[in-house]
Amino acid sequence: MTARTDTLAKYDAALKKCETPDERRAVMRELALRDLFFLLVFVLKQDLINCEWGYDRCRDVQAEPDGYLDLWSREHYKSSIITFGLTIQNLMNDSELTVGIFSHVRSASRAFLRQIKQEFEGNETLRQLFPDVIWEDPKRQAPKWSEDDGITLKRQRNPKEASIEAWGVVDAQPTGKHFDICIYDDLVTRESVKTSHAVKNTMDAYELSLNLGKIGGVRRHIGTRYHARDAYGTMIKRGSVKTRIFAATKDGLTDGEPYLMTREALADKRRDQGQYTFACQMMNNPRLDTVEGFDEKWLEHWPVGHLRGLNLYAVFDPSSGKKQDTGDYTAAWVIGLGPDRNYRVVDMVRDRLALPQRGDLLFAWHRQYDLKGIGYEEYGLQSDLQYFEDRMAQENYKFRITPLGGKLAKSDRIKRLIPVFEQRRILLPFEVNKVDKAGDPHDLVADFVDEEYSMFPVASHDDMLDAMSRILDPDLRAVFPRVRRDGAPVQTTADSSYNELTW
Repeated sequence: MTARTDTLAKYDAALKKCETPDERRAVMRELALRDLFFLLVFVLKQDLINCEWGYDRCRDVQAEPDGYLDLWSREHYKSSIITFGLTIQNLMNDSELTVGIFSHVRSASRAFLRQIKQEFEGNETLRQLFPDVIWEDPKRQAPKWSEDDGITLKRQRNPKEASIEAWGVVDAQPTGKHFDICIYDDLVTRESVKTSHAVKNTMDAYELSLNLGKIGGVRRHIGTRYHARDAYGTMIKRGSVKTRIFAATKDGLTDGEPYLMTREALADKRRDQGQYTFACQMMNNPRLDTVEGFDEKWLEHWPVGHLRGLNLYAVFDPSSGKKQDTGDYTAAWVIGLGPDRNYRVVDMVRDRLALPQRGDLLFAWHRQYDLKGIGYEEYGLQSDLQYFEDRMAQENYKFRITPLGGKLAKSDRIKRLIPVFEQRRILLPFEVNKVDKAGDPHDLVADFVDEEYSMFPVASHDDMLDAMSRILDPDLRAVFPRVRRDGAPVQTTADSSYNELTW
C-alpha cells in the first residue's frame, strides 16, 4: 500500500463516521483546511492530481510552501497545485490575506486569476464548506470581482489590495500595493529570452516587483526553463530561492522512467519539440546531454596585432537591410587560420547594410587584408554578384568570390562551431568598437557574445554565428598554414593542407 492509497482509505474512514450532513461538512472543511491533496481532489475536483506524483508534490508543497522556485516539467500540475490549490487553501484559512499573482505579462496572470474566480463562482461544495469566506453571489455582493480589479472575499479589514489580484511583471506592475503572498507563475517565457536585452529587462522588472511584497510576506515562484541564462538561472545563482526541480523522468535522463507520461508519449514530445525545447521544457535542464548551446567558459581572446603567419579569409552572410528595425543583419568576419590550427578573429561587422554598403565593405576588406579566399552566402550572392562584377570592372580590381550554399539547415551549420569553441580554438578580439549605419556605437564582440553566442539556440538573431560557421564550409577550402621545424612557412594548396571537416 502506498502513502496515497493509505491516505485515501483514511479519508474514506473519516467520512463514513459522519452521521449527519453537518458532521460531513465539518470533517470535509477541516480536511480541506489542512490537507492540500484532499482540497484539490475532493473539493476542487482536480481528478488528474489523484495519482502518486500529484500526492507527493502536494505533500512537498504543503510541508514547505514558501521561498521556493518550483521548476517542474510541463503538464506536471505545478500551477494547479501551487497557484490554484494552495492559494485557495491559504485564503480559506485566513481570508484577510492579500495575494498578488505575477506573470511575465498581465494576460497570463489573469488566466490564473480567472480559474480561481470561476471556482468561487461555480463550486457549490466549496461555498458550502466556507460560507464565512466566499460570497453566495460574489458577482453581486463582493466589493471587487473582476479580472482587472481583482476579487475580494469576505473579510473584516479593508486594505487597498483585493484578496487576489493579477499583474504583469514586465508590462503592468501596480504602484502603491503590497501583498502578503506574491506568486510568480511563468515569469520566464520564450519572449523573455529572445535577446540578452529581454533577459535583462525581465530580471530588472522582477527585481522592481519585489517591492510589492510586505515585510514578513512570502514569495513563491513557479515555472519552466527556457534558457540557461534566464531569470530563473540568475535567481538560482544568487541563492535568492530554494529550488524544487523535477524533470519528466525519475533519473533526469531523456530515456529514463517518466513520472506521469508513458515512454512513448515522452518520446513523441522529444521528437516533436526538438532537442533544445525538450531539454528546457520537459527536463528543466537547458544544458542537458548534447544540447546545442555555447558555454561562455569556452571563450578565448587575443590582442589583434600583426597578422604574420595567418591565412586570412572573409565570410559574408548578407541581408537586404530593408527592414531597418527588425530585419536580419549583414554579418561578416575576417578570420585568420594559424599554424597552431586556431581560428583568430581579425575583423567583424554586424549591421543592416544595403547592397552598395556591402560592396564598400567587401572591397575595403580585400584591399586591407591579404585574403586567401572570400566566402559569400550563395542565395545572397545570386542577387549581389552582378553589382560586384560591374564594380570590379569599373575599378579594374578583380577578385574571386566563392558561393557558399549546402543542404544543412542554419542551426545545423551553427552547431558545427560547438566543438571548435569547446576546444577553445576560436580566439575573439577583446573588443571591436564600430559605429553602425544608424550612428550608434557598438562593441561588436560584446554584442556577439551577449545576443547570439550565449543565447543560441533561442536568440532572435543568429546571423553572426551563421556567418562564422561558413569558415568550415568545404567549398571555401580554408586551410591552415604549415610550417617547417624552424618555423618557416610552407606553401600549400587547399587540397594538401588541413581542413576542419576532413580532420
